[in-house]
Amino acid sequence: MALLIFPLAVTAGEPQKGYRGFVDANVDLSFQQGGYGDNTTTVYYGVSTSHGYQFNNHYFLGAGLMFERHHPVHHNSGFSFPLYIHARTDWTFGKIPLYGDIRVGGVILGDYRLYLSPTVGYRLNLGRKSNVNFGIGMNLRGYRWNDEKTLHPQLSVRVGVDF
Repeated sequence: MALLIFPLAVTAGEPQKGYRGFVDANVDLSFQQGGYGDNTTTVYYGVSTSHGYQFNNHYFLGAGLMFERHHPVHHNSGFSFPLYIHARTDWTFGKIPLYGDIRVGGVILGDYRLYLSPTVGYRLNLGRKSNVNFGIGMNLRGYRWNDEKTLHPQLSVRVGVDF
């Protein structure tokens, strides 16, 4: 409901050319069928930061790092550190500022090796160069145990600021 009200009250400024940084908090939910017919929900929560260059009003490219914890803990300490390349595009349709981004990378520590996270969302302008971003997406995490490779999709919710 709040996402429907924001466009009526605020007009977002377009991103400006030059340096741009992001700090985000995320919650990711993984729903999996267990080996014995039991269902398992794993919750990943963490913070990330990305830094890079805004080429024009629409295109950003940078790199980032995420610190993440998951529960329940399965095979490791429950911590992971994805490193990724971050590409983003911002567009305003009428008075509605939307964005799409994708993060592609790998993991320093943790059970999975591939990290792929496309997101779409709403950008709320806070002033000249700052915005609050609300996004929803799908994370894909690639795991490898022995010779077995699997890809786990997860629902992802992200809230953050850019500057």
